[in-house]
Amino acid sequence: MSTWIDFNLVKETAKPRFGEILERYGLAGERKGSEILLRCPFHEEAKPSCRVNTERGIFHCFGCDAKGNVLDFVAKKERVPIKRAAELVGEWLGVAAAREAEAAKPPRTEARADRSTKPSPTRAPSTSPRSAEESAPNKPLTFSLQLDPKHPYLAERGLSADLIETFGLGYCARGVLKGRIAIPIHDERGCLVAYAGRWPGDPPEGEERYKLPTGFRKSEVLFNLHRVAGSEHLIVVEGFFQAFRLHALRIPTVALMGTALSERQESLLTTSGAKRVTLLLDGNDAGRTAAAAIAPRLARRLPIRIADLPDGEQPDTATDATLTRLLATS
Repeated sequence: MSTWIDFNLVKETAKPRFGEILERYGLAGERKGSEILLRCPFHEEAKPSCRVNTERGIFHCFGCDAKGNVLDFVAKKERVPIKRAAELVGEWLGVAAAREAEAAKPPRTEARADRSTKPSPTRAPSTSPRSAEESAPNKPLTFSLQLDPKHPYLAERGLSADLIETFGLGYCARGVLKGRIAIPIHDERGCLVAYAGRWPGDPPEGEERYKLPTGFRKSEVLFNLHRVAGSEHLIVVEGFFQAFRLHALRIPTVALMGTALSERQESLLTTSGAKRVTLLLDGNDAGRTAAAAIAPRLARRLPIRIADLPDGEQPDTATDATLTRLLATS
């Protein structure tokens, strides 16, 4: 039986107890106020270069540039998805997780003589976490696809084995995404809510390059947000492979899955913990028009900057030098 995790509750509980998490791994460091300086557990180093801020619940290694919040730390250390990291931290710190099957059960009602199915007008709506989840536009999936992560198209796009594993990518041999590269999509809590299918290469006539499941509302999700929530600076791009490219460069990135920013996505972005945002949309008319429309909306709540790519360039095709130049002053 799977569990429903309140990511915010787990993260907020773990923030001031980051030191306990370090102790579980036998990691000790020098404490100065709310900061702990220690040797980074993610690469070999002679002198401590990893700083943990227990007040904010974040870490940053200035040697290998590993960074994120306490859940990111555990996910990286355990080599597990962020949802599993939240489950582990919840277990360690005593934060209860509601069992989906129990939370999903409807409230018991007295048997009615007429066996009518008409609901009582005085019945209060359920307020359980699962009930809210059930009414959400994108419900968590109850299955996962069996995918081949070694399809040559992934290597052709420059994706490393580690990156493929991180994002759970792979070729789908059957089902509605048959013949496509499947891309798992998670909501802000880390729950798997959909798979996008990308045709490997140019699609044949009559086939769309991307396929999304019927009923899935991409406007309710920011791709990759669950991995980078809590980062002070977020980069916003249009597509999946652009997010992969910047993630490989250790740049916290979310994707709109298009050029439009919905009210829901705006809310997710402005409550993610980010202190500032850079729009890195495609270097074409559509991308620049979208950036010009999105920037004023976000600027009401966050410092916002537009990084203008050269004509015809995209974040996944631009050189490292171009990306470094555009993002250096962000």
